[in-house]
Amino acid sequence: MAFLEVKNLTKSFGDVEVLKGIDVAIEKGEVLSVIGSSGNGKTTFLRCLNNLETPNGGEIIVDGETVFPSHVKEGEFSEKLTFGLVFQGFNLFPQYTALQNLTLALNARAEIRLKKQKVGFFDRKKQLKLIKKENEEYALDLLNSVGLSDKVNYYPCQLSGGQCQRVAIARAMALKPKILCFDEPTSALDPELTGEVLKVIKELKENSKITMVIVTHEMEFAKSISDKVLFMADGKVCEFGTPEEVFDNPKNELTKQFLKNYNE
Repeated sequence: MAFLEVKNLTKSFGDVEVLKGIDVAIEKGEVLSVIGSSGNGKTTFLRCLNNLETPNGGEIIVDGETVFPSHVKEGEFSEKLTFGLVFQGFNLFPQYTALQNLTLALNARAEIRLKKQKVGFFDRKKQLKLIKKENEEYALDLLNSVGLSDKVNYYPCQLSGGQCQRVAIARAMALKPKILCFDEPTSALDPELTGEVLKVIKELKENSKITMVIVTHEMEFAKSISDKVLFMADGKVCEFGTPEEVFDNPKNELTKQFLKNYNE
């Protein structure tokens, strides 16, 4: 069984069928790049994985556990985060520093856990103080890992687009998801800032070995970082395989035309 399995995933908005039976499987630690023209369902696919959209049908299985259809009851709290998402528009909280953007969710999770354990008010306050200190140290390490150790107390408005995206990557990593997803992570960046973000993602692959799903229009990046590539058109899987198979020897005519247009 693959680490991530998506079986016959469908999604419609009203009468518009956006995903028409997506099937894909990757192993633990692999990077899957999802490519294709705009408006063909790539971002919807990513949002379905992250439970930001509810699929109409199909299955999503991670590490042998079915996460859609979900068996977790509404309101039930889980320590495990299956997917983490880095948005193309950063989505940082402007009123918080880079460090606070990371610790906010960590501290909130700690409070929920302590309340669930029915820890008394004063004991909970004491434990939470210690946990917050540990969370801050952990967040500092993450910011250092993306090259922002000197920007921890900066607000998003004081950071470049590339730095904001690196904060967003560190924030997504903070809750230790099983699979890290990127929705066109360089689309909101100036060309000169694109390289620094792509470098961070490559370093994540090399150093953390985390499984990743990346929606991207950067074909050379997809070719160099991916273990598997999925080409989508009209809400369907038109090509799926290794970078060599998809980029160098595509079988589907739509894939061939897409790559021809890109190369031109």
